Amino acid sequence: MSEKIGSLFPTGKLIDGKPRAILFDASKCIGCRQCVHACKDWNDHPRTTIYDLSSTNWLTMEPPVLEGLSPHWARNSCMHCEFPVCAAVCPVEAITKYEEGPVVINQEVCIGCEYCIYACPWGALSQDDIRSVVSKDEVTGKAAKCTMCNDRLKENKKPFCVEACPVEALDFGLKEEISEKAGKRAREVGGSTYGAEEAGGGHVIYVLKEKRETYEIRRISSEKYPRHRIPLSLMIKDLLTLRCGLKGKMRALKLALIHPHRLLYRYWPWWRDRRSAWQK
Repeated sequence: MSEKIGSLFPTGKLIDGKPRAILFDASKCIGCRQCVHACKDWNDHPRTTIYDLSSTNWLTMEPPVLEGLSPHWARNSCMHCEFPVCAAVCPVEAITKYEEGPVVINQEVCIGCEYCIYACPWGALSQDDIRSVVSKDEVTGKAAKCTMCNDRLKENKKPFCVEACPVEALDFGLKEEISEKAGKRAREVGGSTYGAEEAGGGHVIYVLKEKRETYEIRRISSEKYPRHRIPLSLMIKDLLTLRCGLKGKMRALKLALIHPHRLLYRYWPWWRDRRSAWQK
């Protein structure tokens, strides 16, 4: 994997290294949110809000209305990018990209700097609000998001949300097979796919029957490692202060010395060199 995506972040293998993917078929989804509840149950999250992404709600179905009140449904969660920007900007290397697909945050290492929240291309930023598939825990201050049930994947099991879907709107398998299945289904319903090319491609693929605008999903370019949106003022503050703690500061400095090339994308996101490892 390191030869393919460069060395901007930690990588690993869970079982056999074969890429997997989740398929979401919007033409079949009925908005029952059994997948949302299943995600909460498997991860021991309280069954509180199900309409907003948070540190205890990693998956939502859009729009935020009751089942039966919308003719179209879209899934909103981590897309498990092949080239995860969140991992590339993490100063303490708390995020690992696994060969099987999952992008996972190590809660023991995360220092709550929020870089991943700002950087995620699937998020939407405004002056007073950050909406992202990565959330910050209000208690621990650490980042949290969907893990693609990497703990289940280690046992060769499907993500729990896939297991819970009563109408087979969710599927899971080897990425090559899922991609083929998504393309075939899109042709059958006269629609299109989403997620296979955006941001360099990911491991969650949608089948959309209607135009993208109908589902109000984000338009993302196919560019690998798009320019992130971490405020420069925040990065300067972290260079000069102990906002995220002394331990986190020391780990970030140590890793900067070990992997200095990783600082390029974080501090100069506009810098592009086709000879760089991440553009291969």
